[in-house]
Amino acid sequence: MLIERFIHLSRWIRSRQQRHRTRCDLRHLDDHLLADIGLDRSTAEREVRKPFWR
Repeated sequence: MLIERFIHLSRWIRSRQQRHRTRCDLRHLDDHLLADIGLDRSTAEREVRKPFWR
């Protein structure tokens, strides 16, 4: 039971870290690349400002 909780926590942490890295990457994309993925600058900035748990 304890091991299962640890595994669950570990997966949760990794998913939040990945989300954080992805959001940081958005900040460095130019407007052309953002348009390629269907975002504009203001949408990307809103996404970047979200807290890690969202």
